[in-house]
Amino acid sequence: MPQDDVHHRAVYELLGRQHGLATRQDLLRVAPRSIVDNHVDSGRLQRVFPHVYTARGNPAAGDRRLRAAVLCVGGTTALSHTTALAVHGLRELSGVVHTTITASRKSAGTQGLVVHRRNGFSDADVTWIRGLPVTPLADSLVAAWPLLPRRERRPAVVDAVRTTGLDAAALVAALASRPTIGGRRELAQTIALIADGVRSELEAMGVLAVFRHRSLPRSVGQRAVRCPDGITRHLDRAWEEVMLGVELDGAAFHSSARDRTDDLARDALFAAAGWLVLRFTYAEVLRDPDGVRAKVLAVYAVRLQQLRAG
Repeated sequence: MPQDDVHHRAVYELLGRQHGLATRQDLLRVAPRSIVDNHVDSGRLQRVFPHVYTARGNPAAGDRRLRAAVLCVGGTTALSHTTALAVHGLRELSGVVHTTITASRKSAGTQGLVVHRRNGFSDADVTWIRGLPVTPLADSLVAAWPLLPRRERRPAVVDAVRTTGLDAAALVAALASRPTIGGRRELAQTIALIADGVRSELEAMGVLAVFRHRSLPRSVGQRAVRCPDGITRHLDRAWEEVMLGVELDGAAFHSSARDRTDDLARDALFAAAGWLVLRFTYAEVLRDPDGVRAKVLAVYAVRLQQLRAG
């Protein structure tokens, strides 16, 4: 076999072993500079990021693009910020690729690739998903906060906690490690809401607009109730001293006859366990917080009187 063909084959075998990607240094280890340059100049090798190549017809998209970014930055590198959220499965992968390295390194970003530096960043700050190095979920959420559109920030963090079971304590620790992050006050408030049991944007709005008002006694979120059928269910908000609960129905839910039947059955189970449940809709919480608050307070007062009399 001609020597050029041997080198050509070596190049493609290398790509096959490395998810379709190779750095220039990798390529020069299996083929002479002239062969590598010829492949690049002819378009048989196409640049993804500086010094990182893939074969023509082998699109550098999805995970392959992320691997190329990690190869380009080199060293101890993790996908981070909004890119990490995509790897964690919390949003669509789009836009530039964000990576994080230790502050002592000098690696620079390039078009489509942002390199963030963080003091003391090391292998201990990296987790692996699908063979991709990525920052842990709590750190990813905190780092991504100022990059998200303002209206998406709180829902993104609250939804992530609900779907993954992430502990609020991990978010507290991640925030403490970033004292200068943009929007810190709002993020701290969001984490406090999560620690209080908030698991949806509607609950967050309800707590802030209604249930933390000075006119209402303090409530707790996601109160666990063991129902007579042996299943533990959770109330969105609860006043334990009077066994009063509130359920918040989102805009896209509880609109069909079947949904209503399920809600009534759920409320009956709570009632059998001694709890009275009030339900409010998304529209009521947004448009009439004073009215919602007045209804809760009125029922609270009646329950308190009843329990004292009983």
